[in-house]
Amino acid sequence: MRIGQKVRLLALCATAVSVLLVVVGCGGSSKSSTGQTTSSGGSGLGSDYDVSKAGKATLTMWWLGNQEIPGIESWMKNAVAKFEQLHPNVTVKTVLQSTDTYTTTQKTACKSGTGPDIWYNWGGTWSLESAWPGCVVPNEAVLSGKDLSTVPAIGGTKWGGKTWIYPIEQRLYPIIYNKDLFAKAKISGTPTTWSDFLTDLQKLKAAGVQPLITGLKDGFGGENLAVAIQRQSLPVSSLIKSVVDGNMSTPAWKEWIGHAYELKPYFNNDTNSITYSQGLARFQSAKAAMIFASPGWQQTVIQMNSQGKHVGIFKVPTYSSNPDAAKLYEDTPGFQVTKFAKNAKLAGAFLAFLHTPDQMNALYTSTGDIPSDTRWQPSSYKSPTDKQLVQWLKAGIDYYSANYYPTTLDTNGNFVVFQGMYGGNMSVSQAVQTYQTQITKWKQLQTGELQNYQEWLKDYQP
Repeated sequence: MRIGQKVRLLALCATAVSVLLVVVGCGGSSKSSTGQTTSSGGSGLGSDYDVSKAGKATLTMWWLGNQEIPGIESWMKNAVAKFEQLHPNVTVKTVLQSTDTYTTTQKTACKSGTGPDIWYNWGGTWSLESAWPGCVVPNEAVLSGKDLSTVPAIGGTKWGGKTWIYPIEQRLYPIIYNKDLFAKAKISGTPTTWSDFLTDLQKLKAAGVQPLITGLKDGFGGENLAVAIQRQSLPVSSLIKSVVDGNMSTPAWKEWIGHAYELKPYFNNDTNSITYSQGLARFQSAKAAMIFASPGWQQTVIQMNSQGKHVGIFKVPTYSSNPDAAKLYEDTPGFQVTKFAKNAKLAGAFLAFLHTPDQMNALYTSTGDIPSDTRWQPSSYKSPTDKQLVQWLKAGIDYYSANYYPTTLDTNGNFVVFQGMYGGNMSVSQAVQTYQTQITKWKQLQTGELQNYQEWLKDYQP
């Protein structure tokens, strides 16, 4: 999530962000074996598709541009120009969309059976809420095996044996820390284990330094912290199973909430009175030693270091033996081809073009975000932290846990629990009960959605 923008919380809190990409082309269509619309023109998929076979076509893109990813509009403008130059028979139009009507627009298009050929979405439930009612086609219907094999993050959104989003960037979440404040507390190096983390927090507090900073007033900080901690106890399969079973009172749920509670003494006392962005501003002013990162943090690090404030990053320290606990975790925003596509293969060819090495390099140059493609081999890095990220990514990735359960566990779970624990007197047992109450209500009201989760679990069980 990008502050003041994204996604799960934001769609529900009137600050949602999203990008809607539409491709409207020429050519006939037919139904695939999965019942989805596929193109009848051209041959091959993705980068193997012969675009000249599409005839004269127009691609119309609806999106939020820089509101979602600062700098991406210039990148897309150049990418479109190059695609049109390579394929004179295709015209690409880009149209910026409103942030606060995206979800409704998407659902309306699906219900009416008319709309875009491609739209932007996020991983997990965000993508599958379009796949479950048949609004989109799987990646495998429009992209070649070689196009998919270089984008490992597609594994974050599997269902029915297929993958349902084609990620464009790696939205990663480390902890950012102020090196000078660490030095003031006589801390050398960064913690890797939870016990070391707690020790360093105690040292910072004893040295008169505010150890951690966040803002929970707008809710985002609660999700931000929950994801960083809960995923260590609950891998994707366990999260989905918790929803299917309707059980948030398991030892794993109690474990992660207990560890979250341990951090309470080290956060600012006014967490509920400020927004996340206000907390970030304090960190930028060197009034706190650490902050759990949010989308766009790379630019924050570059800016602070250019101002003479020495900041770095480290992975969230681990308390769990879960093999994925020490990996970087990420959201997987990207694109989906819809069932409305007049030429789904052409849509896939355009997405494949956006993933060519030249376009991935240009994406990094324009936005500073790490592209979601293993073919991306930077000739230089914007910052030392980017180089560190790439090294960490070699160990593989984990996923943004809030994308694997219903939104009520976010807005009425994560938001409420962290506001209650850090800004009030909520206990661990009360926090557990808060989540349990929400999932119980959800299961009673969303029987159809529950069936989707039951099917979804099959793709992530060992």
